[in-house]
Amino acid sequence: MIPYSYCGLPIISNINLPELDYASLGKQRFSFYLKSPLKQNAKYLWLHHWRDPSGEILLSYGKQSHFRWLRFPRLADFCFTVEAQDISCYPAQETSQETIEHILLDQVLPRCLAYHGRIMLHASAVRLEKGLILFMGDSGAGKSTLAGNFHQAGNPAVSDDCLWIREGKGQVRAVPTYGGLRLWEDSLQALFSAGQATTAMAHYTTKKRVPLDECDRSGEDDLPILAVMLVTPADQVSTSEILLERLSKHEAFIAMLKQTFQLDVTDLKRMTRHAKALGRIVPKVRAYRLSMPREYALLPKVRERILEEVEILKGQPQSH
Repeated sequence: MIPYSYCGLPIISNINLPELDYASLGKQRFSFYLKSPLKQNAKYLWLHHWRDPSGEILLSYGKQSHFRWLRFPRLADFCFTVEAQDISCYPAQETSQETIEHILLDQVLPRCLAYHGRIMLHASAVRLEKGLILFMGDSGAGKSTLAGNFHQAGNPAVSDDCLWIREGKGQVRAVPTYGGLRLWEDSLQALFSAGQATTAMAHYTTKKRVPLDECDRSGEDDLPILAVMLVTPADQVSTSEILLERLSKHEAFIAMLKQTFQLDVTDLKRMTRHAKALGRIVPKVRAYRLSMPREYALLPKVRERILEEVEILKGQPQSH
């Protein structure tokens, strides 16, 4: 079993997780075991389903006896103890190990940490001199592409899909999960050279992982958040301009609540605590809606516009 670090917590695993840094074991930890494929679909009491816009089930949460389950249809079932610290995975026959790693790192672990009271935000992050800019939004909105553009311009991408956000040292701060980017082929070609090293993300997608070895996060696992950008999906952009609109506290709260990970949305006490914690954080964060034409040639101008706004923020109070 190999110990790794995920948001500052050790996780021991019976498979390699090359995206994560090695860690020493602590008192509180997670464990992950990749098991053999299930011979048949076990029947659980399903408590909640996450669906895509067409109504197709993307993810289900349920229980069976003293265990809790997450099912990713046709891919894998993940089993948890009641406290969501010991995780076992039963993959489908055709599911690759890369797919299991992707689901574990980008879906399962964020939900487990959320179950333990952490606010896990679906967002990419880039590092500036004084802190982080976060890009949040639905899958496909362009978060990773924006982070990649900043990275190529000298502002390292420190997390691609998820961060733990929290109050600390009088600021709202963020802890990245792991480095690297996940990009579609067109974004990969626009941002990186033909010789850029990549690895497969999952067997069911052509999206690639881009390891960023030069992005050393040591000593930078807890950084202040300078601004949060809610990226408007391409199919909802009707402007030929680059627009940054300040979100009200209410708009920012709804947007960030929508982009946080959850394991058990039927647990009203945990959901209430989560909403209250997020409610304390949101007034201390500068949040914007970013709308832009989906043209790669405009990315440098988008970056400049965002950096101008961050410069304007310097020295201003954080309250709305």
